[in-house]
Amino acid sequence: MSSDGRGAGANPVPVSTSGARGSVQPLPGPAPRPFGLPPDDFDRDPVASLARLRGEYGDVYAFGAGKVALARPEWARWVLAHTNRETLVDPPEPPRAVQRRGLVRDNVETWMATKRTAQWHRLGRDIAERTVPGIRLHLEQFLDRAEHAAIRMRDCERVLLDAAGAIFIRDLEGDLRAKMIRAAALLIPQGMSSIAPPAWLSLWTHRRIRANDAMIEALLAHVASRRASRNPDEPPSDLLDLLLDARDDDGPAFTDLDVAQTLSINLGNLYTVGGAGLAWLLAAHGAHDFARPETTSREDWARAVVKETLRAYPPVALTSRVLVEDREFGDYTVSADNSVFISPLLFHTDPRWWREDPSRFDPARWLADKVHEPHAYLPYGAGPRMCTGVHISNAVLETAADLLDGRTVTSRSGPIKPQWDAIARPRRFRVRVGRDESARHRVRP
Repeated sequence: MSSDGRGAGANPVPVSTSGARGSVQPLPGPAPRPFGLPPDDFDRDPVASLARLRGEYGDVYAFGAGKVALARPEWARWVLAHTNRETLVDPPEPPRAVQRRGLVRDNVETWMATKRTAQWHRLGRDIAERTVPGIRLHLEQFLDRAEHAAIRMRDCERVLLDAAGAIFIRDLEGDLRAKMIRAAALLIPQGMSSIAPPAWLSLWTHRRIRANDAMIEALLAHVASRRASRNPDEPPSDLLDLLLDARDDDGPAFTDLDVAQTLSINLGNLYTVGGAGLAWLLAAHGAHDFARPETTSREDWARAVVKETLRAYPPVALTSRVLVEDREFGDYTVSADNSVFISPLLFHTDPRWWREDPSRFDPARWLADKVHEPHAYLPYGAGPRMCTGVHISNAVLETAADLLDGRTVTSRSGPIKPQWDAIARPRRFRVRVGRDESARHRVRP
């Protein structure tokens, strides 16, 4: 590969791009397939497919109609940092015939406005820190039960909701919790396939909408009840309080429906992305041989293990943005309305950006001062749409990593493989956790 990141022998194909100074500069990429579909291996393993194409065509290439991949960290950073201005998120929308209440995560703009108005980044960190003892208790009981029964994916998802859901709604329980689980669970099977049936033909889409409607109605009732009893002189104890307290010139900043949709977005992400993160942490402990250096504190080691897990197994392994205006990437100009795809997993495993071999699972790499090139580590994204649950996720995963010190994790034999759905999760995940004070993961000289 040349110094500018272009693969040898690239086969340019015409796409909607233009070169600098008015000349046409078609992007490299594979020969187009019928209907402009990506290569046939994209659906089986999208990240492996993009890695193969990167090796053939370089750091910017077209891989389908209106689809462009970027493989340099500084480009990814620009795309993510300029979301809402030069780039936009394009969430899937069902047809109006089946649209009722906003679906979980489809009303992201509501959450973006809420996050700015309610100053969630600051309070989210504060609430997460205050709830760590409760998070630890939930996770400790969860791991203790795993001595008698295997842990599955749904167990990881539900313990995340129980351990950290109170950060968003302090009394998340009963029927509201059950409806939340039902709606959030249906987020996952939407998958990453490049071919999908029309929404009006999809029974899954209708199930998802019905479950979401039920959850939103339950949230609306809960929001109305809390608003009626809320004492504004008391400090907020959860995200719901924070949203109810937010004001503008005319009164409350958010309607009950705004609040309900915002809560659904956050709880849905906690359940799906957070649950996948915990599952990957357990899977990594079962698959890799690593131990805490005796000169490293438990706290620092837990943080290193979590960072390495999110590097090697990011739950959000592929994301995209739509360009609002033409933009140059290297020698090419990608025109507006193209979707540019970014894979955190590719950045996390590209040896160009890491001081130590990224093909090895090695938490100790994070004990060094410099680990990677700028912008090469994106487990939570970047820019204005960076994951708002960063502090919550780190609190949960670092607590779990600390509790695993002195325990053994056993899983299925063979390498860990991802299941490519909307969130990347370990395939056929099932582990057992046992106590072993002499566990090899504990301390090494």
